[in-house]
Parts: sequence; C-alpha cells; structure tokens
Amino acid sequence: MTAIEVTQLSALIIFAANALLVAGLIALKTVHRSRARRHHRRKTGYMALISRHVTYANCTDPITSRMATDPAFLDALIDIRNAVVGPEVETLSGIVDRHGVITLQEARLRAQFPLGRRLKAAVALAELGDESAAATLMDHLADREPEVRIQAARGLGRMKWTPAIDAIVARFPVETPWVRTRFADTLLGFGAAATWPLIAYIRVNHHFEREGPVAAIRTLAALGDDQAAQPLIEVLRNATDVEVRIATIEALGLLGSLRAAPALRNQARSADWRVRAKAMSAIGDIGDARSVDLIASGLNDTNWWVRRNAAAALTRVKGGVDRLCTALVGDDQYAAHAAAEALTDAGEVGAARQRLDDGRPLERDRVLVERLIGVGA
Repeated sequence: MTAIEVTQLSALIIFAANALLVAGLIALKTVHRSRARRHHRRKTGYMALISRHVTYANCTDPITSRMATDPAFLDALIDIRNAVVGPEVETLSGIVDRHGVITLQEARLRAQFPLGRRLKAAVALAELGDESAAATLMDHLADREPEVRIQAARGLGRMKWTPAIDAIVARFPVETPWVRTRFADTLLGFGAAATWPLIAYIRVNHHFEREGPVAAIRTLAALGDDQAAQPLIEVLRNATDVEVRIATIEALGLLGSLRAAPALRNQARSADWRVRAKAMSAIGDIGDARSVDLIASGLNDTNWWVRRNAAAALTRVKGGVDRLCTALVGDDQYAAHAAAEALTDAGEVGAARQRLDDGRPLERDRVLVERLIGVGA
C-alpha cells in the first residue's frame, strides 16, 4: 500500500468516525428530548392530580406507589409546594407523608454515591421544606459536599426550623466564603429569631476569630433588627480586630440607630484610616446632625477615602450641605475636590440651578453653580 493510499484510508476512517460521532450525538439529543417531553407530560398530569387532592379533601383519585417514585411526580410536588400557602401546605404534607416521598429522598441523600442523585435529593428536601426531614437536614449541615450543606441549610430555613440557627451559625468559621454567604442568606429567612443566636456567637468569638464574626455581623445588618444595635455597640467598644470593627461600624450605620452615634464618633477619631472612613459613612447613614462638625473635619483628613466618605456623609446630615459649600470655596483644594464630588453626586448642583431658574434661590446656590458648572448664574 502506497503512502497516498494510506493517507486516503486514514482520512476515510477519520471521516467515518466523525460521522458516527455526530450521528450518536444526534441520537442522544433526540432521546433526551423525547424523555424530557414524556417527563413534562407526566408532570403536568401529576400536577392536576395533586391539585385535586389539595383542593378537595375527599378526592378519591388514586396516587400509586409507582407514581410516588417517579421523578416527574416529585417535580410536580415541588412546583405545587412553592405555589400553596396556609392549610393547603398541611394537606400537601399529608400527601408527601403517606407516599413516603421524604423517606425516599432521605435514603438517597444518605447514600455515599452517586453524587448527582444525592444533590437532587438535597434540593428536593429543601424545596419541599417538610419538617419531617429536619433531623436529616441537620445531619447534613456538615456534609462533605458544599452544595449538599447549602441545600440542607436552605431546607431548614424554608421550614423555619429554629433549632438549626445555632448549628448554621456554628459553621461560619469553617466554611468557604461562598458557602458562608449562602448560610447567611438562609438565616435571613428566620427573621428576628436569628438575631440573638447571632449576637451570642459574635460576643463569644470576636476576640478569637475573624471570618465567622464578620459574617455574623453582616447578617445582623441584613436582618435589620433594631435589637442588635446595643449589643453591636458593646462589641465595637471591645473589639480589637480591625475587620470586626469595620463590619460592626457598617452594621450600625445600616441599622440606623442614633444610639450608636457616640461610639461611631469615637471610631471616627481612630488612628486607622479604614476605621475613620467607615465611621464617617456610618454617621451619615444614621443622620446624626450633632456630628456635623466632626464629619466636616474629615474633609481635611490626610486620607482620600476619609475625605470622600466624610463629604458624602455630609449630604445626608442636616446642615452638611452648607459645610460642603464652605469647603468648596475654601483654601484646602483636597477638601474642595471632595466637596465638589459629593455635591454633584447628591444632585445639589441641578437643584441649585433649578431654584435659580425659578427665582427662589438659596443663599449658597449662586456660588455653587458658578463653581461647579463654571458659568455665571
């Protein structure tokens, strides 16, 4: 066989192999589409069947054991569970219990493999949010698979299983940032019930670790429970870790309690520019007019971030805009730049120009427009 014939034969073999591969992919896609259509048809039928049972207490339409193990039946249950509230949830839970749906998914979750089935079981238990699965989900908060841990926490949150709060918070220091964030999101579903467990965790641990307390503090801020303000003020007074202090300052600003003003003013005088900058923003967030002099002094800080945050805070505090206008025409060019940026971002330039056009300007408006727009008013 010549070299040309060998080359031609090789090309023919490659072409044939590629053709078989393409044909195989087309066949697999066709089979997948066919299965998906059948799954959808079964799911639609199951949803109608389950809906009748949920709506009519005396419905006699049979639900067989074979149906209960069908993935399409499980998908139908999940969709209906996400659509019903009140007494209908209890009726649906009765269907789930009678047909062993939770037991089957728990068994799949406890299995060592395959991973795909375990993940699907974890998602199903989370979506159903049935309290009968609480113990199993608690056991899997420390599962080897991160996504299983996340789904376990999510399921416990959906059923508002309050004994899980401490267990979820206790995982904060050992989880990756992604999982920790998802755990924190789960705690938001518990509402105010999560406030004091989070506070207790922060009080005990902020002297010894960083990541867990910081995540807990940020979760408290997201919850927005005013009960957290005083405990966080105490944490701020005692914390030595800079990141913990910064997170606490930010949380107090978001909570918006004026009780935090003295502690925040103290932090605004910190030797660490990061703490000063965050404290300036927090004071602005709570709108403490008594701190206007302190914030205005931040316009002359040696650090750009402090000047920037102080200027932005002044736009949110009574009397602050007048201080910015004073800085705008002052001798400190750095303070003037910070003031100009904050006034522009806050829409004060446009508002001043509008008042001038309407013939009812404030005393500062002409200077503000001339300085920032560069034209006579």
